[in-house]
Amino acid sequence: MNIATEGEILAHRPVIIGDRGMVVAGHHKASEAGAAILRSGGNAMDAAIATAAALAIAIPYMNGLGGDAIALYSTPKGEVTSINGSGATPRAISVATLRKQGLTAMPRRGPIPVTVPGAIAAWGEALERFGTRCLADVLEPAITLAERGVALDASAVEFYNGQEYSTLVREFPALGAKFGSAGGRRLGERLKQPEAARTLREIARNGWRSFYSGDFARQWLAEARDAGVLIDLEDLAAHRSLFEPALSTMWRERRVHVAPPNSQGLALLAMLALTEAQPAAAPSDQSDPLLDPVAYLARKSTAFAMRDAYCADQRRVRLPLDLLSPDRLRSLRLDASPVMSRAGGGDTSTLVVVDAAGRAVSWVQSLFEAFGSGVICPSHGIVLHNRAMLERLDDDPVRGLRGGVRPFHTLCPALVTGEDGVELAIATPGDHGQPQSLFQVMRRHFEQDLDIQSAIEWPRLRHDDGRQVMLERRCPGGWDTALTKAGWAVKRLESWSRLMGGVNAIRRSDGLVMGGADPRRASYVIAE
Repeated sequence: MNIATEGEILAHRPVIIGDRGMVVAGHHKASEAGAAILRSGGNAMDAAIATAAALAIAIPYMNGLGGDAIALYSTPKGEVTSINGSGATPRAISVATLRKQGLTAMPRRGPIPVTVPGAIAAWGEALERFGTRCLADVLEPAITLAERGVALDASAVEFYNGQEYSTLVREFPALGAKFGSAGGRRLGERLKQPEAARTLREIARNGWRSFYSGDFARQWLAEARDAGVLIDLEDLAAHRSLFEPALSTMWRERRVHVAPPNSQGLALLAMLALTEAQPAAAPSDQSDPLLDPVAYLARKSTAFAMRDAYCADQRRVRLPLDLLSPDRLRSLRLDASPVMSRAGGGDTSTLVVVDAAGRAVSWVQSLFEAFGSGVICPSHGIVLHNRAMLERLDDDPVRGLRGGVRPFHTLCPALVTGEDGVELAIATPGDHGQPQSLFQVMRRHFEQDLDIQSAIEWPRLRHDDGRQVMLERRCPGGWDTALTKAGWAVKRLESWSRLMGGVNAIRRSDGLVMGGADPRRASYVIAE
């Protein structure tokens, strides 16, 4: 990479190469947990659930026991299943009721945007279908981590000493009572979570279903209800993860798989498919051989308009069979200014796993924003997410709030398969930036022929809504002029901005696995 500003220190990590299995996750303790399962003979799903549980403890402000998960699983032959571990809105919620309370929009935090937590069911059900180990075995590393404490790394210290956490604990004092005061946190300081450890032990002992029905479910839900949360025991008991074929399209003689709606995975497929149906001219700025930012934004915005029209609970929308057909895509007028969904914080955690047999998992789980809703069940160490924040208080057929349906979800795992099974397992945090970061990394790797680590480290751009586009400082200087001329307002971010995600990826080729971990977040690769 040769386009950094003069005198700037480059973050560069080596490509980690192995010949068996590999785990890449958003915290080194989570990667260690998954790699240990692989070394002991577990398969990719066994390792994925151990990694996911450890992530819930290691970075509790980004994901947790009260969050959601969406994932993809591939057999060694490349047969991909989507795992939808997102929960529904409370059946009791309605636009009319909230409007009577004086609300004109969904609150960003607090008890109202809380939906049924789906992560724990996804762990249990995915393990039952695709794993070989019992739930107690794969949860043990997370339990140990919660009991002994997580040593705060630089990313965690920055968060706990930052303004967002300071604001959160003022509004939700119970959160601060469990996770500590804002400010003054030190590198290496241990954060213990004994209540979360007890919850995990309960689930390990009595199974994942105990979280959704029975005495334990009643106990933690009582704390949530006392805080004003609207979900009830019937909502919990009705929850199940969805297992269905992945949504996919051909691209560059490979097949790209994503989760179907309510995930926003469709946006990634549309962005990729548009590069072939309506290819852009070669970039005029030779400092970047692949990407023209104006052309990129036109295709991105068109793809996101499709996303906003179709990505909802599948009981609310029906995807046209030819939605991604070349003929249909060629007929589209590229639109660079669609209306976008409300932006969130992008506080999400991800992991990817490939085992020696070629099974692969791309797993994304989240509280949506930092510590989600801010609502905590103190005796159980469960922080609840705020996923329904993106729903609207109107009768819009796609985004209008309804009770008992899965809301729109930004979680966007991806797998790429070829003749020999999975070629790439990839995932990233980043809210609306998730398909954008994945798109840019995949094109850098497969089209520009960069190794997976270099593709991840290449500078990125991101657009959420309006006419502002965000560029990392390392992006070509000529992009500012081109974007401004096309009517965009440019905002330059730091060189390695966490707003650009934190891509975790494993490339599988010629009997080897090659891992890439994003320096923008605390991502870490461990080979079996």
